[in-house]
Amino acid sequence: MTTAELIALQRAHKQAQSDTTVAYRRKKLNQLRSALKGPWKERLEQALWEDFNKNAAEVDLTELLPTLDNIKIIRQNLKRWLAPQKVKTPLPLLGSTSYTRAEAKGNTLVIAPWNYPIFLSLHPLCTSFAAGNTVILKPSELTPKTSEALKALIEEIFEPQECAVVLGGVPEATELLAERFDHIFFTGSTHVGQIVMEAASKFLTPVTLELGGKSPTIVDASANGYEAGKRVAWAKFTNAGQICIAPDHVYVHRSQLEAFRKGVKDAVKRHYGDDPTQHPDFVQIVNPRNFDRLNSILEDSKTEAGIVDMGGTANAEARKIAPTMVVDPPRNGALMREELFGPLLPVFSYTDLEEPLKEIGTREHPLVVYIYAKSRKNINYIQRHTRAGATAVNMSLLQIANNFLPFGGVGHSGMGKTNGHAGFLEFTNTRSQFYQWGPPINNFIAAPYTAAKRKIINFLLKNLY
Repeated sequence: MTTAELIALQRAHKQAQSDTTVAYRRKKLNQLRSALKGPWKERLEQALWEDFNKNAAEVDLTELLPTLDNIKIIRQNLKRWLAPQKVKTPLPLLGSTSYTRAEAKGNTLVIAPWNYPIFLSLHPLCTSFAAGNTVILKPSELTPKTSEALKALIEEIFEPQECAVVLGGVPEATELLAERFDHIFFTGSTHVGQIVMEAASKFLTPVTLELGGKSPTIVDASANGYEAGKRVAWAKFTNAGQICIAPDHVYVHRSQLEAFRKGVKDAVKRHYGDDPTQHPDFVQIVNPRNFDRLNSILEDSKTEAGIVDMGGTANAEARKIAPTMVVDPPRNGALMREELFGPLLPVFSYTDLEEPLKEIGTREHPLVVYIYAKSRKNINYIQRHTRAGATAVNMSLLQIANNFLPFGGVGHSGMGKTNGHAGFLEFTNTRSQFYQWGPPINNFIAAPYTAAKRKIINFLLKNLY
C-alpha cells in the first residue's frame, strides 16, 4: 500500500475510529501491553542493541517501562477522560446546562526520533489512538532495526486504517508533511520542528513540538556539590547524552566546584569503569555523522580556553566518545554554540547567582532548568527568574518518569504538552456543549428596550458583576 493510499484509507475511517468504544480501545492497548511484556520484548531489545549498542536492561528501564506506565494510566482513566464534564452555569443563564467533552481530532501523524525510538513512538501513538484518532507513525531512519520491529509490531495488533507505520527518511517525511492531517506530533530538533510547523501551517494543522535546547543546571552554594555531581553525571552520560532533557551545561558556585568535579568523576568510574569507550553499557553515538559532529566540537574545545578535566578521547571504531567534562570553557566557544546532545559537559564556575541567571536569560527558553540547592529561597528565586518547560530540583532526568506531570517545552524548546491527561488533551478537541432547557434570558431583555427591561439590565450590572 502506498503512502497516499494509506492516508486515504485512514481519512475514510476517521468517523468510524472516533465511534469506537472505550472497551475496544482498551482491548487494543492491552494487546500491545501483552506484546511488550512478552514475545516482543527480546526482539525490541535486540533491535536497539544492533542500532546503537543499548543494553537490554536500559531498554527495559527507559523504553518499555515508561511506555507500559503510560498505557496503564490511559487504561485506568480513559472512560473518565472521555466522559462529558459539567461546568458551572451563571445566574443570567438559569435554565441552561453546559458541558465540555473531549472529542477526537481525526487523522494524526506522529514523527518520532531515534534516541528513544520505542518510547517516543509508542507513547504518542497510544495516547492518540486512545483519544479516538487514526495514527500514522513515522519512526526514525537512524535506528532502522528498531523502526522495522515497530512496524511489524503495529501491523500485528492494529488494522492499517487505525494505526500504521511508514518507514523511510527525509523524502518519506516530506511526502507525509505535504498531506493534510488533523494533528501532528513531532519529537526532534528545533530546526526540523520549524520545518514541521511550516508544513502544518499550510493547512492550519495544530502541532505538538517536543524539541530540546541547551538545558542548564545551577548548583548553588547551599547544595551538596559532590552529590549533585554524581546525579548530573548519571543524567548527562545515560544514553551517551543523547537525550533532549539531558543537562547540557552546568553553573557551579565556586565553593562547590571541587566537590562537584569529584562527584562527576566518581560516578563515571562507577558506572562505566576506567575507559567508558570500551564498556558495553556505554552506548554508541547513533551514527558516524553524529559522531563526527561531536568529535569536531570536542577537538575544537581543546584549542580553546578551559580545562579538560575528564575524558576528552574518542573511539571512532567503537563510535563512542568518552564522558568529557570541561571546566570554564569560553562562554561563546564550541561547547556553547548549539545543543550538545552527546557526552560533553561544560562546567562554569560562578560567585554570584545573578551571573548564571543573566546568561540563561540571553538564550532561548530551555526544555528544563535543573536546580541543585538546599536553600528554598534560592530555589524559588531561580524559578522566578528563568523560563523553561519544566524545573527539576536536586535530581536530573527523572521528572520525565512521572506520567502525571505535563511534559513539554516553551518557545524554541517546543509547544504543547504530553504525558497522562495533558497528552490526551493534546490529541483531542475540548468541545463546548450548551443546552437550553427553560425560557432563555433573551426573552426578557431583547429589543424593544422598555423602561422595565432597562431596569432588569441595570440590576444585573449592579448586582452580578
